[in-house]
Amino acid sequence: MLSKSRVVVISSVSGGGKTSLIRLLVRNHPELWVAVTATSRAPRDEEIHGVDYFFYTEPEFQVHLKNKEFLEHAYVHGNHYGVPQGPVLEKLEQGRSVILNIDFQGMRTVRERLKDRVVSVFILPPNREEWENRLRSRATDSEEQIRRRLDQGELEMQVAPEYDYRVVNDVLERATGEVSAILESIGAV
Repeated sequence: MLSKSRVVVISSVSGGGKTSLIRLLVRNHPELWVAVTATSRAPRDEEIHGVDYFFYTEPEFQVHLKNKEFLEHAYVHGNHYGVPQGPVLEKLEQGRSVILNIDFQGMRTVRERLKDRVVSVFILPPNREEWENRLRSRATDSEEQIRRRLDQGELEMQVAPEYDYRVVNDVLERATGEVSAILESIGAV
């Protein structure tokens, strides 16, 4: 089947495993391009500017926002996030499918803007206990931040039915295979 460039929105609750799934998916499908999201939050120890995120100060983020440089943007967990639109549109024009690691607010905006070019996948944690363990094992958030992420995640899971597909991330390789099969079935890879 010929590849049809698509915007593949992958969303999940914080700690749902979407970043690990996306890394494995791209390793299996190097033709996919992952958009780098911009954020106003501080980088975690292992994160690299321009690779994991574009880390902007609040004033820098506001300049990009004012210049309408984002395909979508949202304020989540006390920080701004946004996907720079120029690189995404460029990759689509080149015939490459693009992965966006964004939340449900972003999915709604991108779907509204790009219509039938968007396919959306919501990654669900296998259960509450495993989900909470994943958040705690990061050792990057305070107890208050973990509680906020769990509360926000409960709300996010309520909108999962809006997505084209839902995949449970119980075993990373199996879940990645399921997402890969979805993308192959629609010709995105």
